[in-house]
Amino acid sequence: MSTTKLWCLVSQPNSVVLEVEVDQRANGQECLEKICEKLGIDYSEKDYFGLQYKGNKGENLWLNMRNQISRQLSGPQPFRFQLRVKFFVQPHMLLQDTTRHQFYLQICMELKAKKLLVSDEDQLVRILALMAQAEHGNQAHSEQQILSYQNLMHGITSSSEEIQIKLAYEHAKYRGMRKLTSEYKVVQEASALPGYGMEYHEAKNEGNEDIHVGVGPEGVVIYDTDMTEMSRFPYPIVQKAVHNGRKCLLCVFNEDGETTHEEFKMVSSKAAIAMYRSITEMHSFFRCDTINSEVFSQVSQDLKGVLASIFLKENNSVGMNYVFDVQHTFREVYDSTKRKMFMSQQSLDDQGQDHAECEMETSCESRDISENIQEYKSQLQKIQECFVCRVCMDKEISTTLCPCGHMVCCTDCASRLEECPVCRTGINKIQPVFLPTQVTTASR
Repeated sequence: MSTTKLWCLVSQPNSVVLEVEVDQRANGQECLEKICEKLGIDYSEKDYFGLQYKGNKGENLWLNMRNQISRQLSGPQPFRFQLRVKFFVQPHMLLQDTTRHQFYLQICMELKAKKLLVSDEDQLVRILALMAQAEHGNQAHSEQQILSYQNLMHGITSSSEEIQIKLAYEHAKYRGMRKLTSEYKVVQEASALPGYGMEYHEAKNEGNEDIHVGVGPEGVVIYDTDMTEMSRFPYPIVQKAVHNGRKCLLCVFNEDGETTHEEFKMVSSKAAIAMYRSITEMHSFFRCDTINSEVFSQVSQDLKGVLASIFLKENNSVGMNYVFDVQHTFREVYDSTKRKMFMSQQSLDDQGQDHAECEMETSCESRDISENIQEYKSQLQKIQECFVCRVCMDKEISTTLCPCGHMVCCTDCASRLEECPVCRTGINKIQPVFLPTQVTTASR
């Protein structure tokens, strides 16, 4: 192995390990880009993911995508990371099957790790049945099928005979359902759970009691060791978050409009910084229209940079590291991905026309053109899926929601919505629309 390269081992939520090699001075984004390329995750949907690693005291830390890897980790190679979903958006905003698959894998892992708790038994049975359809296909009346149910329930719920019977009955309902559809419906079910998208941090409160601090899309939630909710702080009442050494401080407004403080003692200073980063980045990604310059450009300087500033007596970038690596909001990621997929399809259409003309001029290239057409059809299918209702994933989009104007669902689903699933604006009127592009493209 070359001394100018970094060797990284990255494990997916299903424990499959991928090997990547990057330059010695590469930042975290370059490593993530190579992993996403291997997995077929394209466009801006890479922003939903991050790379985690273990700190010296066992704490989970996010690799900063904008800083050099070698500055963040020490020790012998290979460096070991876990590919994880960092920002859990709503399922209808996922435009690629490869992205949905990674969301599905992590949800399965978090169900087994008790990070996602399902209190309703009927919903739990539905999730397990959909997982069974995704993993094993149609139900088979065999002893092997019973063993697969037991393995599926291991770590999620007790494998009682009653649950197995309910699971078998529910599994039979999904006969013929495709693997990708089953995975998507698991993500849909999980998105309704209270812990969906929650990142947990182990801490101690001011009374030195062990607690879990959950940071999610809506705010900060405090749990006891049994994961019973103790208090909740939505982002609108959070004034600011700061860290000092091993402590992380949350300043919030109480019912009287006065500022109160919640202090959390972490296992290390890196853990305190990680929670501070998590709160700021979650708020920026889910609650802001765009990333504020104060967040985007905030930097810190290590000892080497401080010494350089003292002796050189001038501004320089030595030892400078970005504090946050969130660069886009969830709306920007969704719009950018949709735009890039459309431009990609336009490019494919142009290429297809050029190849068709070449086929008329010379017959010796007909075999190559046939292979390219198959590839274009595969890409076209992905684009056509963008015109499918993002709620039921079955019918075509046929409505626009007023007054926001978003077109994301069919007439049946729109009639059951009270607010837009994209921007959460209340729906005053449902306007039918017609999308001839999909019909025309499909008929060619």
